[in-house]
This record gives sequence, structure tokens and C-alpha cells, in this order.
Amino acid sequence: MASKRATILDVAAKAGVSTTTVSDALRGRGRISPETRASVERAASDIGYVPNRAARSLRIAEYGVIGLQLPQTLSRSEFYMSTTFGVLERCANSDYDVTLISSSRKSAPPDVDGVIVVDPVVGDRGVQRALQLEVPIVSMERIIDADVKAALVTADYEGAVHSLLDTLSEGGAKRIGLLSAVAETDWARRVRSEYERWCKGGGAVADFELHSVKDSDEIWVEGAQALLGRGCDAVLCGPPTAAHALLVATAAADLELGRDLLAACVVDAPSLATSLPPITSVDLQPRASGHAAVDLLLAILRSESPADAVVPIESILTVRDSTGVVTA
Repeated sequence: MASKRATILDVAAKAGVSTTTVSDALRGRGRISPETRASVERAASDIGYVPNRAARSLRIAEYGVIGLQLPQTLSRSEFYMSTTFGVLERCANSDYDVTLISSSRKSAPPDVDGVIVVDPVVGDRGVQRALQLEVPIVSMERIIDADVKAALVTADYEGAVHSLLDTLSEGGAKRIGLLSAVAETDWARRVRSEYERWCKGGGAVADFELHSVKDSDEIWVEGAQALLGRGCDAVLCGPPTAAHALLVATAAADLELGRDLLAACVVDAPSLATSLPPITSVDLQPRASGHAAVDLLLAILRSESPADAVVPIESILTVRDSTGVVTA
């Protein structure tokens, strides 16, 4: 039996670095320290790694540019901004430029080697323009309105929702409402589905208010007020927009969050850590997700990963004052 050919993944594992770092080190490009480059070269030599030049030539970068498609709600989301910073950091370290693919622009799509789609929204013209490019795509959450072969970087939304609902229940909540987004994105569908599954499994009443991510802050506040009016003693918020709306609604109702009403949010943000009170949430690691998306796309371009690879992102529960004990 012939021994298995060493791959770039094997080199990365032995050297303790990413596959992008390995590729850049062996090709003599990127911002890599002499020590790291030497370490990668030693690891490659030790395991007998030989670059598969035939495979690499099939998908070698032609433009040195990665396209980044962002939701139109970018300006309202700290999560998207952090993800973008992660993408830019990784591309800069790999000597790739980044160009934005606009949802409103009607001209021809830009020339890029591949595209990263962040949180694709149903009907977004920017996503459709990205698909027209016929280049490798890494989507951060599934594209639900197109039959396309795309790699996936995905957070554990089901685990996040389950952990938060358990935390609210342990804090004394009896009727937990959901204030989240309508099914315009993969993550919104998964959040609602897991919420309903948890409620059904525990014999709890499912009560939710769902709004578009494009809706105004006032509409989100009205949704929060509706849940309070129906007797919810806790609210699970989907996006940070929902948590901000709940803070406004509780203040208007003269309720103390964390005592009179419990709250948690699926998507963490810096503003939730500094709100009064700070809101329990799940860190979905958007910056690390941006790094992972770039690493995966470059690996696909170099024929080191399949075009439909899936990379999971760990979710980290952060318990704060908003899930304190409810008083009678």
C-alpha cells in the first residue's frame, strides 16, 4: 500500500499555523515572520510535503482580490462590522485586496477570485450579483433562496438558543417570549425553529414577535411592548436590535430588567455588555468567523478544500445581570 500523500493541512497541523500561513510561507508571500516561515518549511520537510502544482494551477488567484457582499443593514449591526474587520485583517495578512459587492449597484459585477457572503438575506440583489460571477463562494450562513454550491462558515445558533432559554428558565422565567427577525435569513429561521422546539419539549407556551431587519427601531419597540402586554416574564432577543428595543420598552413600563423581567440575546455585541443592565448573550465570534471565511476561500482557490466545505464556529455563552432572579 502506498503511503498517503502529505497535504497542506498536515503541514499546518504540524507547524501549528493556518493553511493560509503555510501556503504564503512556502510561496514566499504575505506578512510572515522569518521564524514562522522557517517553522513551516521545517514542518513541510519533516513530513515530506510536496506542493501539488498541477492542482494549484487550476485555481490559482487571477486578480488577487476577494469580493465581500454585506447586508444592506450593515450600518445597524455591530456583528457585521466585526465580521468585516476579521475579513480585512486576514486578507491584508495574505496580500489580497477586498472589494465590496453592493446590493444597489446595477453595473457589471467586479472581477474577483472568490466571494464571501455575510448573512445572505432573501432577495438581496448583491447576493444574486455575487452568484453571477461563477467563482468560489464562502457564505457565512446558508443562502436559502438559491440552489448554489457554496462553502459554509456557520455558528451554532441552535446551541446558543438552547443555552439561553435554559438560563432564563433557571432564573425563574415561566413564559419566555421571542423577539427576533422574520425568516429572511438562515440564522433567523434557525433561531425561531430551535425556540419552538425548546418550548414544545418543555411544555411551554411559544409566543413571539418577528420583524424585518430593515424595520425601524420604533417597530421593534412595539414588538417588545406587545410581548410584555401578553404577560411574558422573560424575552429572548434574536439580534441586538431586539435587545435595544426591549431596554426601551422596559424603561417605558417602569420595569427593572434582570428583576421584574429577564432577558437574553442570541447575538452578542459590545453595546450589550455596557447596557444597564448588561444583557446575557452568546458570543458567536464574528471576527474569528471573518478570519475563517478568508482561510476557507483561499484554501478552495488553492484546491486544498472542497467548494462545499463546512467550517463550524463555536458559540460562547456570556451570563450577565439581565438573567438575574425574578421578584414576585
